[in-house]
Amino acid sequence: MISLSLLFTRFLKLGATAYGGPGMISQIKETAVNQNGWVKEGEFMRGMALCQLIPGATMVQIVTYIGYRVRGIWGALVAAIAFVLPAFIVLLLLSAIYFRSHDLWFIQALFKGLSAIVVAIILNACITFGKSILKDWKVIVISALSFIAFFFHWNFVLIFVLAAVAGLLLRPKSLQTKAASSGGAPLQVTRTREYLIVGLLAAFTCLVFVLSYLIDPKITALSLSLSKIGALAFGGGFTALPLIQYEIVDRFHWLSTKEFIDGIALGQVTPGPILITATFVGYKVFNFLGALMATLAVFFPSFFILVLLIPYHDRLKGIDKVRMMEQGVLGSFIGMLGVVLYNFGRTTFVDIPSILMAGGAFFALYKKIGLPYILLAGGILSMVLFGFLLSPK
Repeated sequence: MISLSLLFTRFLKLGATAYGGPGMISQIKETAVNQNGWVKEGEFMRGMALCQLIPGATMVQIVTYIGYRVRGIWGALVAAIAFVLPAFIVLLLLSAIYFRSHDLWFIQALFKGLSAIVVAIILNACITFGKSILKDWKVIVISALSFIAFFFHWNFVLIFVLAAVAGLLLRPKSLQTKAASSGGAPLQVTRTREYLIVGLLAAFTCLVFVLSYLIDPKITALSLSLSKIGALAFGGGFTALPLIQYEIVDRFHWLSTKEFIDGIALGQVTPGPILITATFVGYKVFNFLGALMATLAVFFPSFFILVLLIPYHDRLKGIDKVRMMEQGVLGSFIGMLGVVLYNFGRTTFVDIPSILMAGGAFFALYKKIGLPYILLAGGILSMVLFGFLLSPK
C-alpha cells in the first residue's frame, strides 16, 4: 500500500512547481500515471472529466481525486493539503511583504518571465493531452466547437454539459476498451466508513468556524464568504475572481480595488491555483489566522463535493453512454486549453525576450528537463532581464 507520507512528499513537490493553471495537469498526470503508476490513464481521464463538472480549482480537484483513488478519504485530504501548502506559504510571505511596502516591482519582473514559461507549459499540455484524447474525428469536432464557445465567453458549465451531450450523440471511439482501474493497491474501505470520515471532517470544519467566531466574528464572515465563492467557482479558479471582487471589495470593503488587482498579480507568480488569492485576502483581514481560514474555506467545498461524488461516479464507469459523455467533456477540455494558450500568448508575447524564454522553456520540457529546474532558471533569468537589464526604472 502506498504510504500517506509518500503521497504528501510527491504532491508537495508538484505543488511547489504548479505553474500554468490547466497546463499543469499534464505534470500531475506524468507523476501519477507514468512515473508512479498510482492510477491508470483511463482512470485519470475519467477523474479529469468529473472534475470539470464540479466547482473549484481543477488542479486541486484532480490531486484530490488521485489521493482518493490511492488511499481513500485520508489520501485525498493529504494530497490536497500537500499540493496547496507551497502556494499558501509563498503567498503568505509575499502578502506580508506587500502590506508593509506596497511595492511590486520585483513581482512584476518575475511575473513577466514566468508568464512566458507558463505559455510553454500550456502548449506542452495541449500536445500531451491532444495525443491521448483527440484520437477520433468526433472528439476533434467537439474540441473545436468548445474552443469557439470558450473564446466567446460562453458559460463554462453550459459548455461542458453540451460537450457531454455531444459525446453521447456522436458516440466517439472509447479511449479504453475496458473499464479503467486504479493503479494503486485496492482500497479495503467500506462506504459507510468513508461517509463517516467525511461527516467528521465536516463537523470539525464547523467547529473551526465556531471557534473563529469566538476569536473575531470578522474571521467567520470572511470564511463563509470564501466558502460560498469556492462552492460557486464552476469552470476553474478564474471564474471565481468576479465573485471575490463582489464579496471582498464591493460588499465588505476588506480590500481596495488596487489591492485586489495586486493580490491577483501575487497569486499569478505563486505556484498553485488562482483561488490561492484567498490567502492574500485573509492576510489583509486578520493576518496569519485570517489567511489560514480563508484558504481552508475556499478549497473545502469542492473537496467535500468531490469525495461525495466519486463513489457514485464509480458505479457508472462500466456504462458505455457514460464513457461517451466523458469523452465529450475531455474534448471540451482541450478546447479550453487552446483558449487559455491563446489568451496567455497574446498578453505575454509583447517582446523578443519573452518569446525566446517561452521557446527555451518548451524545448526544455520537450527534452524532459525537470520543471523545478526550468522554473528556477526562468525565475533567475526573469529577474536579471526584466528587473535590472531591461527595467524602465
